[in-house]
Amino acid sequence: MTHEMMSMANEKLMEHLQSMQFNSIEELNEYLEKNIMGKPIDEIFTVKKGRRTNIEKSDDLIYEAYETEGVKGFKLAQEALKLNPDNVRALNYIADREKEPEVAAIIYKNAAALAAKQLGDNYIKRYKPHFWGYTETRPYMQARLGYATTLKAMGKHEEAIKELSDLLKLNPNDNQGVRYVLAPLLLAESKYSEFYKLHKKFDEESASWLYNYALFTFATEGPSEKANKILYDAYKANNHILKFLSGEKKFKCNFYSYYSPGEISEAEFYIMECFFAWVKHPDVSKWLYAFNMKRKNEN
Repeated sequence: MTHEMMSMANEKLMEHLQSMQFNSIEELNEYLEKNIMGKPIDEIFTVKKGRRTNIEKSDDLIYEAYETEGVKGFKLAQEALKLNPDNVRALNYIADREKEPEVAAIIYKNAAALAAKQLGDNYIKRYKPHFWGYTETRPYMQARLGYATTLKAMGKHEEAIKELSDLLKLNPNDNQGVRYVLAPLLLAESKYSEFYKLHKKFDEESASWLYNYALFTFATEGPSEKANKILYDAYKANNHILKFLSGEKKFKCNFYSYYSPGEISEAEFYIMECFFAWVKHPDVSKWLYAFNMKRKNEN
């Protein structure tokens, strides 16, 4: 289930529970256990009886689109937009699948502006500091993240960095994974101080985080013992990434909807997202070659 489907399901659930008017938390928990837990969303919420508004029909269509995907999903999103031209999720769905980043950027930007209008005046002040915690804000957040990624694709790195930094201010816990898009941009633009702050805030042991930190350390210290240690830790987390970076293994551009830590799917995803940052540091190839030779000799 995608983030958007989960958000829509949560909205439906909250609206449903609020209409029930429970007398106690015990009564609510009992209802959840008997009627909600472990059941698919379509089984919980049957089609609304009586006349449905175009907005309700549009929302149901875009939910179905996320379930279906492919050409049928795209047509469903277009139908949803015809019923409700202000359906931000439908705009995001279409932008997500637009091949031309310039076109996608326009759609995302319009979607974000429309979502902001729907949230009302002073929406940022009203929803802070738990912006992501309100499901009604998520189409706005998704539109802005989509816009930032298209800016990155168009080479507008400074603008993308601003968008992503603003998103992190709204959602400091980064439920969207903004940091994974922002980190290589900061490295590519030699914004090392900003990168270090981001790295320390989300100190994790994932392969992507370790490889980015290795590049940062090399860029700021050269091929030091510390840089080699971090690169070795990154190598242990996913050896395929180093093989791609060093040219030892040929890269194939496969697109994954998900990846597994340590697997080649994670490596290919990382290369597609972060390789441009490594290219911006030309001396890094000598370091990778030396590191590889030492590793092979030790083995």
